[in-house]
Amino acid sequence: MAKTFWRALVVIHRYLGVAVGLLMVMWFASGAVMMYVGFPRFSEQARMATLSPIGWHACCRIADGLIDDNQRFGRAQLESQLGAPVLRLRRTLLPDMLVDLAQGGIKEIDDAAARAIALDATPRLFGHAAALVAAERIKSNQWTVGRYRGDRPLFRFAFDDPERSILYVSSATGQILLWTTATQRFWNWLGAIPHWIYPTVLRSNVQLWSQIVIWASILGTFLTVLGLYLGIAQLRPNKERGLSPYRGLFYWHHVAGLVFGIVTITFVIRGLFSMNPWGFLESRRGGEQVQLEGPAIKWSEIRTSLDAIRARSVKAVSLNTAPLAGRLYWLATDDVGTVTRLDAAGNAAPLPEGDLAEAARRLARDSGIAAQGITGEEDAYYFSHHDAVVLPVYRVILSDAASTRYYLDPSSGALLQRIDANGRWHRWLFAGLYRVDFTVWLRARPAWDIIVLTLLLGGIAVSATGCYLAIRRIRRDLSALLRSAGDGRGQEIAPRA
Repeated sequence: MAKTFWRALVVIHRYLGVAVGLLMVMWFASGAVMMYVGFPRFSEQARMATLSPIGWHACCRIADGLIDDNQRFGRAQLESQLGAPVLRLRRTLLPDMLVDLAQGGIKEIDDAAARAIALDATPRLFGHAAALVAAERIKSNQWTVGRYRGDRPLFRFAFDDPERSILYVSSATGQILLWTTATQRFWNWLGAIPHWIYPTVLRSNVQLWSQIVIWASILGTFLTVLGLYLGIAQLRPNKERGLSPYRGLFYWHHVAGLVFGIVTITFVIRGLFSMNPWGFLESRRGGEQVQLEGPAIKWSEIRTSLDAIRARSVKAVSLNTAPLAGRLYWLATDDVGTVTRLDAAGNAAPLPEGDLAEAARRLARDSGIAAQGITGEEDAYYFSHHDAVVLPVYRVILSDAASTRYYLDPSSGALLQRIDANGRWHRWLFAGLYRVDFTVWLRARPAWDIIVLTLLLGGIAVSATGCYLAIRRIRRDLSALLRSAGDGRGQEIAPRA
C-alpha cells in the first residue's frame, strides 16, 4: 500500500512537472527581465513635459447654458492643447467632458486633432523631430489591453525615430496616454507578457485570464510542495554519496530542489496572492477620498474660480482641482514641475498641518488616533522600491482593531495609500515574497539584484532540470509501452501463421 502510494506521488510529480514545469521556467526567466524592464507606462511627469504653458489670453469662454451651474464634477483639469486652453471635467458614470475654452463649446477629438496633438508633443518627448509613418484608430492592443477604458477608442501613431516610438492619444480627452519604444516592446515580450500570461487574446477576457493565473499558481505550488516532500523523503546520508542517492542530472535536481524548494514555493504562490483570489486579502472599507474631499464640486464654483485665476494669469502648464473638506483648491504645475497649491481665488494656499490633523479626524470617525504627523522617512508599508513615493508624508495610524494606516500628501491632503489588516498581509505575502523587499538593506542595490537573481536562477535550475528529466522518463515509459504492445500483437499473430 505504501509503495503504491509512493509510486502514485512520483508519477503525479513527473507528469505535472512537464505541464507546469515549463510554465515555472517561464515565470522565473521572465521575472529576471522584469527586474530591469517593466510594462510600458507613461508617467505624469513625462506627460507634463509634453505640455505648453496655459495661454490665459484665450481663456476662458464658455457658451451660455452649455453646463448647468448645479452640475457636479469629481475633477476639473485645465491645460493647453495645440495652443488653446481646454478644460477636462470628470463626471460620475459618464465619459469625461472636454470643453474648448477658446471657442466656448464641447471639443471633439477626431483623427486630425489627435494627429496634431501627437505631432506637437514629439519634439518635447523625443528631443528631436520625427516623421509620422503610421496612424490608426484602435479599441485596444497588447500595450493598452485592460487599461484606458474611458479613453477608447484610442489613436495610435508610429514614428520613424531611432527607437521606433509609438504614441497613444485618448479620443475622450486628447491626452497622450502612453509612449512605447521598440526596446520596451522587445523586452516585454520576454518579460511582463509571459510573466503575467498577458497575450491580448487572453487578457481581453478578464475572467478567463484571472482563473488561468490562479489555477496555474495553485498547480505550481502543489507541484513544488510535492517535489519538496519527495526530495526530503529521499534523503540518504552516506559518506560516499552525500545526502542524495541519485547521480547525474537527477542528483542536481534533487539538491537544487532541497536548496531552492522553499524559495520556489514562495515565488510561485505570490502569483496566487497577486490575483487576490476569492477576495481574501481585499480591504474592506472604502470611501476615504470622499471623506477627505467632501461632495463633488458644483460647476458654478469651478467657473467662478477659473475667472479669478485667469485674472491673476497664474503661470502653469496644468491646473488640477484638489478639494479638501468641501472647499475648492487647485494644484498648479509649472514648466519645471514645481507644484503650488492655490485657493479658489488663485492665491497661494500652502496646506497647514492643522488641516491635515482635521482630515485625520474625519478618516478616523469613531476610532481613536494612535499616532499622526509628518514624517520624512519610509516605513515597512510605505517605501520606494520600483515606484517613487511622496516624501515627506503625513502618516495617520488609527487605534482600531486593524491598526489602519493612512498616508496623506502634505501638499494637497490627497490620500496616497491605505493599509489595513488585509493590506498588511498583502504587503508581506505578495510584495514581500515577490519583490524580496522585507527590509531596507534588502531593497538596496546592488544587493537586491544579486539576491533576487540568485533566487531566480535557483528556481530555473529546479524547474528546468525537473521538466527535462520528466520528459526523458515519460519518453522512455512510452517507448517501453509501445514495444510491449508490439510484442503482444506479434505473439497473437504468430500462431495463425
